[in-house]
Amino acid sequence: MQRYHIPVGTSEPQDFLLRNNGAAINGTGFTVGIQVSTLENGVATPHAAPTVAWLDQPAGTVRVTGLEAFAVGNYVARFTLTDGTGKVGFCPNGERGDLWVVVPVANP
Repeated sequence: MQRYHIPVGTSEPQDFLLRNNGAAINGTGFTVGIQVSTLENGVATPHAAPTVAWLDQPAGTVRVTGLEAFAVGNYVARFTLTDGTGKVGFCPNGERGDLWVVVPVANP
């Protein structure tokens, strides 16, 4: 599980490298998606997902947009990888996704 800090209200796209056991995933032949849940007191509740698209498919990088709708809080995110037969895998794989911590922006 990776932890990412995302400023609340950001309209900037966020780029992520998809990994399996520490190595970048070659995304060639896969359709990418995303699942996001809020995390409160250890309970995950599905949340409307932002948009995700391949940035560099062979390199395993994706770009996520639409994060400006996320309020301050903790979210669990897992990318979905669907092959040509419809089989779905997850990144990160396993039971837990990455932790996205949406944080307030300090005033200068």
